[in-house]
Amino acid sequence: MTWKRAGFRTEQTIGHLLEDSATRWPTRIAAVTEREQVTFGELAARSRQVAAALVSGGVRRGDVVCWMLPTGPDAIAVAAAIWRIGAVSSPLVPIYGMREIRAALDQVHPAAIITTGNSSRRSYPDEFVEACRDVGVSPAVLLLTDGKHPGWRAISDEQGGSVPAGVFPSAANEPALVLFTSGTESEPKGVLHSVAGLAHELRSTVTGWGLTFRDRMVMASPMTHITGLLQGFMIPAQLGAAAVLMERWDAEQCVELIEEHGATYMAGATPFLRELAQAYANTGRDRSALVQYCCGGASVPPALVRSVEDLGIKAYRAWGMTELPTATLPNELDSVEDRSETDGRLAPGVELKVVDEAGQPVPAGNIGEMLLRGPEMMLGYVRRNLDDTAFTAHGWMRTGDRGWVDDRGQVTVTGRLKDIINRGGEKFSVREIEDAVARHPDVVQVAVVAVPGGRLGERVGAAVVSSRTDLSVDEISTAVAGAGLARQKQPEIVIVVESLPTNATGKIDRKALAALLAETSGDGGQGTVV
Repeated sequence: MTWKRAGFRTEQTIGHLLEDSATRWPTRIAAVTEREQVTFGELAARSRQVAAALVSGGVRRGDVVCWMLPTGPDAIAVAAAIWRIGAVSSPLVPIYGMREIRAALDQVHPAAIITTGNSSRRSYPDEFVEACRDVGVSPAVLLLTDGKHPGWRAISDEQGGSVPAGVFPSAANEPALVLFTSGTESEPKGVLHSVAGLAHELRSTVTGWGLTFRDRMVMASPMTHITGLLQGFMIPAQLGAAAVLMERWDAEQCVELIEEHGATYMAGATPFLRELAQAYANTGRDRSALVQYCCGGASVPPALVRSVEDLGIKAYRAWGMTELPTATLPNELDSVEDRSETDGRLAPGVELKVVDEAGQPVPAGNIGEMLLRGPEMMLGYVRRNLDDTAFTAHGWMRTGDRGWVDDRGQVTVTGRLKDIINRGGEKFSVREIEDAVARHPDVVQVAVVAVPGGRLGERVGAAVVSSRTDLSVDEISTAVAGAGLARQKQPEIVIVVESLPTNATGKIDRKALAALLAETSGDGGQGTVV
């Protein structure tokens, strides 16, 4: 493969990342929350305590450690500790329900589980014990970062905090991380990443975004996502920079944290950027300390990217997925046209091939299925049988996305292969319709799906979040027509909702949305349902 011949992977490891930071900058602030500020030295001390507890409990190199924690210093300490002893980190999103927890444990069979015993809303220890019993898993170690619970050891009770001699981090080509996909249509799939892949991801993003130790990163995404892990822990540790961590998203609080701590960089989902812009408007501030906002995880309306320019925020769309976290690397230096209309250029070492339905490459500028490969690509799925359909015979990974590349190398993702509306043989992506609907001044958020029925087999359905409950089909269709789209792409069914349905990782649940639209519209024709 081209990226291998070019030497993009090296023998760099990530096991000593936090320890190295603590050695170089022991008194420098590593993490900031609304309750505390923690230095690299203090964070490394916490991490050693976790590592010692895991090793004393019998966890060995290559064992899987599952953890479910809110975004905060403890999550960083745990993640670093697992890699320090050469184990495989498997973070689980705190909003997972029992179905997702069972599915994850059944796939990875962890040697240890780490969680919190202090949640006022759920008893995570009880849920893990029940899930382990249900799937026949018996972890050797059950640890709590805080609180007490029968049968679980508290890390704070562990003596010492040193890692025994002879315990080493994993080598570059060994597994380091299992992440889980969103599971919108089936159980979450475990995705296996190597040490080398994560090390390349770290180098690539630091360079591509031009970040330095002077930057402060706001992280409101879960630390159990690759975004949170990378930008809440790995990048700050690499640079000696501070991460401003938010356990729960609150736009008004985020504005306060940005301005109080001089935060310059943030990555997050589309709704976060929209609400952040509104929060700045509410406070009356006309400028933000924030310089860059990397937007992904959901459709990004071009108008939203442009709307924050006056605040001084250079927002941009980026393309990535659990299986290959950073496929494109736009940055603040790109033009506002490229940042709002495209997903940027490919990250170093990443290769893209756009193919037609027969698997043949299409000319530049033509839309097709997008295949990827590169140094940060997953090793494969935990359930290896899934690899048969995930990869081509030549090692290209099927992303499930549609898009195109222009003659400058700018990549534009138009939507998911499955997010296609087929009207009498004419197929088109929901993405361009969503961007057109989002131009309506009263539309806060929109999702478009295919609704079975009608003369042409499928109809265009749109669910919008708006303060107006009387938005009509005609108004929305006019917005679509005004964007220059064909009449066949105009929504026939429009519903106004308080919020769009999402899955456990916050992505729009289009299957549930299609069912809602079908249920409320009947099989007749046009209509507005509130």
